[in-house]
Amino acid sequence: MKNRKYSRLKHHDYRANGAYFITLVCFRRAPLFGQFIAAEFCLTPLGDYIIKTWRALPQRDSSINLDAFILMPNHLHGIIWLNESAQRTLLNIVNWFKAEITRETGVKVWQRSFYDRVIRDERELLAFRKYIENNPKQWEWDRLYVDG
Repeated sequence: MKNRKYSRLKHHDYRANGAYFITLVCFRRAPLFGQFIAAEFCLTPLGDYIIKTWRALPQRDSSINLDAFILMPNHLHGIIWLNESAQRTLLNIVNWFKAEITRETGVKVWQRSFYDRVIRDERELLAFRKYIENNPKQWEWDRLYVDG
């Protein structure tokens, strides 16, 4: 079994007020959420459900605010803000979201764990928003690189 490297900051309180960039990836990078057809992203029913569940996170927990996000064929990028009243950690929130999708669909949707980055200032926030906005433009290049 490979030793897994976790990117989480060892001494950071992941309940702390602030913004977090996250990436969730499909199991085996399968394109379960949709596909690009003539530069338009066409969602699968699973993709549609994921967007609805993501957007409902603030109704589930009032300490959460959502910022930019994008659903791609095999991954999701998003920015989550936690406010001072956060009782759950970022890990708890993401695990709930992933479990909800799996429970409702009965399908193994996600790879284990997720990538996160604590957004430390306005410059990083703007950079992550731009990355999310440009992600669909990168898809074709990524596919060429991966499929070779």
